[in-house]
Amino acid sequence: MTQEGPLGRHRTIHGRVVEWLGRRIVSGELSDGSQLPNETELAAQLRVSRGGVREAVKALAAKGLVEARPRLGTRVLPREQWNLMDREVLTWHGQLGKAGFLGDLLELRLMVEPGAARLAAERATPEQLAVLENAYGRMESHAPKLPGAEEEFVAADLAFHLILLRASGNQLIEQLGRLLEASLHHGLEASSHAPGGVAATLPLHHAVLVAVRGHRPVAAFRAMKRLIETTTQAVREMVGE
Repeated sequence: MTQEGPLGRHRTIHGRVVEWLGRRIVSGELSDGSQLPNETELAAQLRVSRGGVREAVKALAAKGLVEARPRLGTRVLPREQWNLMDREVLTWHGQLGKAGFLGDLLELRLMVEPGAARLAAERATPEQLAVLENAYGRMESHAPKLPGAEEEFVAADLAFHLILLRASGNQLIEQLGRLLEASLHHGLEASSHAPGGVAATLPLHHAVLVAVRGHRPVAAFRAMKRLIETTTQAVREMVGE
């Protein structure tokens, strides 16, 4: 298989097949209950071995996306059976940028991040505070250059939120941050394009930073809650809700 094939670029052939099929399932192109082509057809279409297709189907089955049954073939499972917290499934959702997914992500952030900010105000180390300040500084420096500096701004914004989750001192919250990293990146990218979104949220990021740095847990909680609520409103206006 060449790079010009239908699978595009990926780390491994197996990974390419998983991604090619997974993205089409998540997008709805391969809908609930639909039958996947058989191994021979998929292998020919994707220019890989039948064994490669078989291993990819096993990987997708482990994510709850498909079910392979002897002599009956492989069918796409209903969405409620998917493992939505699987890192790749989250990434595919984020890349597609669906409004429903962004809304769910913001709801999850609203439940988790204000509490994480409160804990960070109590527990952040000097090193973590320095990383948080650096991330905010990069956001502040790139904001006036938008549009044109979205990539740098979003990278700094992501770093801000990830270090805040880490500074909570709660290993499960930190793990959630690592799990959500790719989808969080796509969510922040979407919110950075919302009209007025950056102008409205940058001061709120600063308020979070000041509260965490000043060891003021209640203020940190409130500032983060307000930040995510403001982001949610900007995204809703962008998608026309």
